[in-house]
Amino acid sequence: MALIVDGGALVEVVWVSLIAGIGLTLVFSVTIAGAARASQQRREGRAGLALAWGAVASVCAVACIAAVVVAVTVMLHK
Repeated sequence: MALIVDGGALVEVVWVSLIAGIGLTLVFSVTIAGAARASQQRREGRAGLALAWGAVASVCAVACIAAVVVAVTVMLHK
């Protein structure tokens, strides 16, 4: 009897999608929170904290962009 659905591949797609979805959502939410905190600290005159929160937001934004680029690259090469 022919195998119609590859269960292993289906399970792999589900768990990778779940991890990527949750992870990317968390990293992007830290990007937004960091940008908001940086703005708040800058308004209060705390340049050092504003710089630190801005750096957190920037690193997370770059991580989000990198994740999207990697995902598109993987999809195009399969």
